[in-house]
This record gives sequence, structure tokens and C-alpha cells, in this order.
Amino acid sequence: MSIRDSIVAYIEEISSERGFDHASNLFESGVLTSLDVLSLVAFIEETFGLEITGDEIDMASFGTVDGLVNLVLTLQANTARAAAARSHG
Repeated sequence: MSIRDSIVAYIEEISSERGFDHASNLFESGVLTSLDVLSLVAFIEETFGLEITGDEIDMASFGTVDGLVNLVLTLQANTARAAAARSHG
């Protein structure tokens, strides 16, 4: 399952919404509430083996499915770079 498919499936599970626009704001459209953010953070961290800091929790990253996918890809790339730097250091 792709990153996007995993995130969409989880959002559909916690919100009972289907067919929402992946570029639309999930909070403004009522798909998610502010209470869903912590659940979404925990899901992303557990599913993708990442750590999300408070600085990364913003509307640009968490507002849309596209933003969440980009956040996961960025964190994965940063994690891979950090691991490579440690192995060469």
C-alpha cells in the first residue's frame, strides 16, 4: 500500500468520510477535527517509523492528504540522510 493509500485509509477510518479531495483542507471541510491530529501523528509515526516534532505539526503539513504525504516523504529522506551520515562518520 502506498503512503497516500495508507493515509487516506486511516483518515476514512477515523472520520467515516469517503471520496474527499486530497488537496482540500481536511479541517475546513469537516473531514477531521483538531482532536484527530494526535491520532494522526501516532498513526504516521507507527506506520512509517518516523518521529514528528511539534514544529512539523502545522496546517501546511496536516491540512491536506497531499501535505501529509509530503511530510512523510520529507521525514523519510531526512532519516535516510541522517543514517547515511552516521554510517560514514
